Amino acid sequence: MKICDNLNTSVCFNASSIGITYCTLTNATNGLGWPKLSDEVFDGNLIDWDKFFDARAKEIESIKNGTQRKECQNCQLISDEDFVDDKKIRYVLLSPWQVCNSNCIYCLGHVPPLEKDSPDYDDEYKRLVEPYDMINIIRDMISHNVLAENTEFDFAGGEPTLYPHFDELLNFLIDNGMRNIIIHTNNIQYSKAIEKGIAQNAVSLMISIDAGTKQCHEKVKRVKSYDDVWANFKLYSSVKPDNYTMKLCTKYVIVPEINDSWEEIYEFINQSVKNGATHSAINVYNQLLNNMAYEDKMLNHLYELSERFIITAKSKGLKAMTFPNIEYVYKKLGKKVVW
Repeated sequence: MKICDNLNTSVCFNASSIGITYCTLTNATNGLGWPKLSDEVFDGNLIDWDKFFDARAKEIESIKNGTQRKECQNCQLISDEDFVDDKKIRYVLLSPWQVCNSNCIYCLGHVPPLEKDSPDYDDEYKRLVEPYDMINIIRDMISHNVLAENTEFDFAGGEPTLYPHFDELLNFLIDNGMRNIIIHTNNIQYSKAIEKGIAQNAVSLMISIDAGTKQCHEKVKRVKSYDDVWANFKLYSSVKPDNYTMKLCTKYVIVPEINDSWEEIYEFINQSVKNGATHSAINVYNQLLNNMAYEDKMLNHLYELSERFIITAKSKGLKAMTFPNIEYVYKKLGKKVVW
């Protein structure tokens, strides 16, 4: 039967303009598509878990019957699987904040950080930063036993470390035995809670650095943070235990005509090794694949950079990773990622 893996596994805390959803792709498409949980399921404070799972089962039934929402038709996450209605959540996306202290050239949009005593830190700004109390909702998830074993918690954003209660929330997860936590960060701001999570083998970092040199980093990020990013990374890597099984991953998002040279990628790999990365990943930014006519010249250029990245990263002791956008390039060219 056909079901949706998102519905089968997930709950997603998105920005206030999107709300809480089942669908992770709603976040990726900036709120286009899947509707938020109904007021009957989420009253603004807590989720009614019985109603949450009942609504999920009805949506899955509609997919099985071929009458799913039009937004779901032809979605890559619709697959032939059995629906296991065990009333458990296996993936939690934490991405309600839109504040970031970087200004990446490929970003879909963000809000600059403000101090709490700033006159512009008004109710509307607070709603963008912290639209609902996630700690209270997650505490309720634990008390209602809706989390599966080894549930993945994924911090995205905006920049997670700028969430006003970030350290409190991360410490809460760690102290309650969560050991599958991923944090997507620009790594400009150091966090003692992240340090604790790495030391306890509970946290993976996915750091978008996107450059090998300071000059290129400033072009992509449009802030002066290159030295801080690597210094913080080295501090984090220094506390990982010998039995560390998570990921300290550097990420390179290719932006043509900005950072798409092999020399820049090669230096990025060298810096990753030097500063203690365990993994390194390559991707290409969304807007390129959304807007380009998929010219063979560009696709082949991206493919060649990715292939050299995988071979070189592996030769230097890193575990290489590819993200969906670069994998789509392989698919368009009829090729497969070979590890």
